Amino acid sequence: MKKFFALGLILLLLSCKENSYDSIESLKKTQDLIIANYDKLLTEANKLATLAKENAKQDKLKEQFQITRLAFKPCEEFIAFYFPSTFIKINGAPINENDLNDSNRKVEEATGFQIVEETLFDKNFNKKNAIIHTQTLSAYLKTLKLQFNSVQLTESNVFEIQKLQLIRIMSLGISGFDSSVALYSIPETESALKGIQSYINCFTSDEKLNSKFEKTNQFINKNKDFNSFNRAEFITKYVTPIYTEIHRVQEKLKIKNNTFVGAVNFSKKSLFEKGAFNVNYFAPVYNRNPSDAQIALGKELFYDKILSGNQSVSCATCHIPETGYADHNPTAVTNISNPRNTPTLLYSALQNSLFLDGRVTYLEDQAKAVIDNKNEMHGSFKTALTKINSNTDHLQKFKKVFPEETTITEQSLLKSLASYIRTLAPLNSKFDDYLRGKVSLTKNETDGFNLFIGKAKCATCHFFPLFNGSVPPLYQKTESEVLGVPTKLNSNKLDSDLGEYLITKAPLKKYAFKTPTVRNTVITFPYMHNGSYKTLEEVINFYNKGGGKGLGINLENQTLPEENLNLTKQEIKDIIIFIKTLNDR
Repeated sequence: MKKFFALGLILLLLSCKENSYDSIESLKKTQDLIIANYDKLLTEANKLATLAKENAKQDKLKEQFQITRLAFKPCEEFIAFYFPSTFIKINGAPINENDLNDSNRKVEEATGFQIVEETLFDKNFNKKNAIIHTQTLSAYLKTLKLQFNSVQLTESNVFEIQKLQLIRIMSLGISGFDSSVALYSIPETESALKGIQSYINCFTSDEKLNSKFEKTNQFINKNKDFNSFNRAEFITKYVTPIYTEIHRVQEKLKIKNNTFVGAVNFSKKSLFEKGAFNVNYFAPVYNRNPSDAQIALGKELFYDKILSGNQSVSCATCHIPETGYADHNPTAVTNISNPRNTPTLLYSALQNSLFLDGRVTYLEDQAKAVIDNKNEMHGSFKTALTKINSNTDHLQKFKKVFPEETTITEQSLLKSLASYIRTLAPLNSKFDDYLRGKVSLTKNETDGFNLFIGKAKCATCHFFPLFNGSVPPLYQKTESEVLGVPTKLNSNKLDSDLGEYLITKAPLKKYAFKTPTVRNTVITFPYMHNGSYKTLEEVINFYNKGGGKGLGINLENQTLPEENLNLTKQEIKDIIIFIKTLNDR
């Protein structure tokens, strides 16, 4: 009996040891590793700047740049998390932007890795620009050094950062988002994954998780070509299992998630599990977690013509469910200046700017602006509120949902409408089922996805897996782009609508429009802000030619790359076949 007791005690102690860890020691190891990685990055960046200053040959600079990028990837996740504003200076998009906080909208020039890459890999290599950009990059990294060394880590943050980095790899890394010229994305992905593995190993050396990393590295080493890399297989068979295993390890170590509301729900085992995206993050604090009754009331209001001035139209008049909550008209309203296409309401819940010009942040504000627009609803919000308050039936319905209110208020009306619209993000397409391991894709569908997120560069604006302009992995910003859309198909005359510039007065935002979702686009035609393209084939041909510049339009601030994508007819067909898998059921 004593022998059995002693054996049981030993097993219990071993079990406790396996499932516990030294928090302070683990964080210390992580901190030391971060500092060592950052020191290596700083050394390589200084080498690059020195080589440029010494007029090294272009090939030597390109080689050192790639070494520096590999050193950057294990540091990237912590810089992005703890120093987001500096991260943009270090690895932001290679385009100049206007400072919207400055009354004169001064130009903030592009800095960091991406502009360095464009400079060093340019056929018309400019030594002076190479010196300026490499020294600027080195300077930003030096400035961050002291702050980076003093980062106060927490267990929750460390594990969240690893999951965020996996999302960054899937959505930005393998798409070539930050290596659009050199296309060095696959080796950089390997470096990023090794970083993740090393940080988790500071807490525990988990055999099952390390095995997943090893198999993933083997896959990458056999498939390093950017265009032929099988991203569908990589995401489903390698990255997602790593994400799930990290989640398991976190639970085994009893490390809690952070409590603040973010776009991604880290209590889920996978980014593709139902409920992994949190619509509450994109909602105002006063309208989170609405009741079923409030949602039902919002749905009823969505179809109610009482909100219009002459009671002839409702929200559903233009946002028609059967046509993907859009309509098939080129523009919603005619006979006005700058008429625009009706955007779908599907997945508007997962964006943080609304309308094609991004003029508001929340769906509540969007609903009010539409009801208040005489051209759309033929009345005003004040009139609509008065009418609905004079209706006994509506008063009774609102009283049941908002018992503390004696009248129908502006906020209760808008909360109800917005809460219904936020349900229109089901993530239940065939492609979502594929990501969850429930169905398979055909070869053409797989090829189309790999093209979409690779060679065709679609996913550098329509980010995986939401396929809209909300920038992963934190989803704190929704992008807008200057495409150079013509007045009509194949015209070389630029459409006159100035888009976001009319709101921001930022010169570099002239002709900029919010990046919409690609989900359900098969049924939400026509396309572009002016409805000038009727088919997806026409749209992809426009991108294939290099946007407006490819059509001969002179547009200095175009953000869409002007180079021809060289997509074949079959590749365009495959991309469309893939896009069809994004139709919700």
